[in-house]
Amino acid sequence: MRPLLLTLCLCLAGCESVGDVVSKRRSGVQKNLAAIQALRLPAEPVTEAKVKPAPLVLERSSGGPESNAMFIYAEDLAKPGDAKAVHLRTLDSAPLLQCGSLLSKQTYFGDSVTRPMPSVADGYLGACERLQYVLVIRLVEFKPPELSLETKKFVSGLYRAEVLAFDLKTGELLGGFPVVAKNDESVMLLDGDADHTKRLISNLESTAFSALREAARKAFPGSLPPAPAK
Repeated sequence: MRPLLLTLCLCLAGCESVGDVVSKRRSGVQKNLAAIQALRLPAEPVTEAKVKPAPLVLERSSGGPESNAMFIYAEDLAKPGDAKAVHLRTLDSAPLLQCGSLLSKQTYFGDSVTRPMPSVADGYLGACERLQYVLVIRLVEFKPPELSLETKKFVSGLYRAEVLAFDLKTGELLGGFPVVAKNDESVMLLDGDADHTKRLISNLESTAFSALREAARKAFPGSLPPAPAK
């Protein structure tokens, strides 16, 4: 009982609350969010992968440097941290949304029930404070998969986007690369499925996520850990 009481006393004396974490990180995070808002996307389409080399890290590899870059959708640029409706939103855009929610409401994005932990909040906000680069996803074309209920055959959906890389400090466009994804031909449609279309959309979402990450790996070597072996 005494060790627990001692831990509680020490925590009351020195442990950070979520509010403390937000106050500590707010200035640095808001500075980066303002820099994101100031970005201007080029009107010209991206037809091929062409970027300037940059030490961009989206996800820390074992023993590597900490992350300094994040994905964001073009629709979210006006108010980074708020999620607009986009097709097949990737989980890789979630960290910025978490930062926006923690700054404004001290809650996790999309979850007003779970009480945020100071260490987790500090992890999200620290990553947003470290930002040096952003990869802006701009949708080019989206076609949902089409399903024949009679034959249980489908026409693949299509997801085409372009990703534009920016240096946040200077606002410089570093270049961009295209992303294309379709449904896996081997996707299984099971008799027990209540909604076959939902399974097809989920599969297209998965292939788009993988295509986005693979394109980023090729454009910026070392920006992500190696893809899992298939």
